Amino acid sequence: MQEYGRLVLNKNPENFQRDVESAAFSPGSMVPGIEDSPDPLLQFRMFFYRDAQYHRIGVNLHQVPVNCPFMAKSYATLNFDGTMRVDANHAGNKQYAPNSFAHKFRPDVAETPYQVSDNVVSRKSHYWHEGKKNDYAQATELWSRVMTEEQRKNTIKNTGNMLKFVSTPVIQKKYLAQVYNIAPDYAQGIYDFLPKKEFAFSEVEELAIDAHIWYKEKKFRPSNGEKLVGYAPPMPIYN
Repeated sequence: MQEYGRLVLNKNPENFQRDVESAAFSPGSMVPGIEDSPDPLLQFRMFFYRDAQYHRIGVNLHQVPVNCPFMAKSYATLNFDGTMRVDANHAGNKQYAPNSFAHKFRPDVAETPYQVSDNVVSRKSHYWHEGKKNDYAQATELWSRVMTEEQRKNTIKNTGNMLKFVSTPVIQKKYLAQVYNIAPDYAQGIYDFLPKKEFAFSEVEELAIDAHIWYKEKKFRPSNGEKLVGYAPPMPIYN
C-alpha cells in the first residue's frame, strides 16, 4: 500500500441535514486507476447504493454541495429536471458523448479492463465485430438484399429530408461516412438529395476509410489470447 495523502476531520457538521443526511457515498464512485476487486458483493453494492440514493435524495444528488465539493459540472449526464435540480438544467451543455462540439469524451483515459468474477461487469466488448468493417454487414444486407428499390428511394428521401436541417457540415459528413460503409449508393443518394452542399462527396469517401474505429478504444475490442472476458471466438458470431 502506498500512502498518498491524509484525510483530516477538523470540524463537526454545522447543519446535520445539509452535511450528513444529504451526503451520498457509493463504492461505485471511483477515480480512473482505482478498480474494484472481483468480489460479487462489492460489485452489487457499486450500483445498488446509488439506486437507493436516487430514491432517498433524487436523481440530482450530484449537485448537492456536500456531494460536489468542487462544484464540477456534468456535461454528459442524461438526467433532466427532477427534484433538487439547482443548475441550469443543462441549458446549452451537450448531453451526449462523443460529440463534435464539446471534446470531453476521452476513451484513451478510460479504465483498463480488469478481471471480474463473470463477464457482466467487464468493459471488454463481447461483440466480435466491434471496431471492424463488418460491423456494417447486417445493415448492408438489409439495404442490398431485403429492401426493394422503392423502399431504398423512400429511405434516401426521408433521411435527406432530415439531414438537410443539420446546420454543421462536419456532422453531415460524419453521418454520410458511416452510411457510406453500409452502401456507397445509399450515401451518394442522400448527398445528392441535399439542397445545399457544403462539401464534396470525395470528403465523405475519405472519412469513411476509418469511420468504423471512431471512438473505439483498442483495448476494449475483443481479441484472442486474453482471458478478461474469455477468448474471442474463432469465427464471427452474432450475440
